Amino acid sequence: MEIDGRSLLDEKTLQGSSMGSNRFRVDMPRYIDFYMQGRLKLDEMITRRMRLEDVNEAFRAMKAGEVARSVLMFD
Repeated sequence: MEIDGRSLLDEKTLQGSSMGSNRFRVDMPRYIDFYMQGRLKLDEMITRRMRLEDVNEAFRAMKAGEVARSVLMFD
């Protein structure tokens, strides 16, 4: 990784993160509330819904960049 030293002179910082620094016990109830209130539009983020049997096609489409988010349905 290359870092521009001038950025450090501007007091910028570099910080690592694991899983978005999620605080699951705090964040998940809030996300659920946002979704239920219509403030978090998760359904609009789904590009394609596919059957579990089509998991290989789902991975192929993801690797090819054809979809942003696929959801496998367990029907």
